[in-house]
Amino acid sequence: MGGGKPANTVITLTVDTDKLVSDPENVNKYVVFTDNQSDPAENPGHPETYVSTVNKGATCEWQGVAKNGRDVINIDTITKKSTNGKDLLNTPIPPGLQGPKGGGKKITARVRANYLDGDEPYTVAFNIGENPFVYFVDPRIKMNT
Repeated sequence: MGGGKPANTVITLTVDTDKLVSDPENVNKYVVFTDNQSDPAENPGHPETYVSTVNKGATCEWQGVAKNGRDVINIDTITKKSTNGKDLLNTPIPPGLQGPKGGGKKITARVRANYLDGDEPYTVAFNIGENPFVYFVDPRIKMNT
């Protein structure tokens, strides 16, 4: 890839777990998305405006980290929100797999080999540690040209 960017995209969901567990109805306030493609960090509180770029034929991985450095964030599922026929990722997307020892579940999906224009909204479902309560946030992805 040009510009020294990695071919595979890693999207990181950073969660302020200390605040989220006491205010679970306002999940958007306590999550921030970033990636390794030099995309601007999400405007905190607005994950729906975050767009991460992916490269055709590469992979896209979602991982979670806790702002406090103690809690484990598990990425359980990634699901496409739109039914407009656009599908930047090969589907179905497999469920989260356990990361390295002490790490949370991550999800890796393969990006389609042919270029598709425009943004695609999707939903990230995650939980904190062993807690079964699942949170949902809705960012977007698009393909690099």
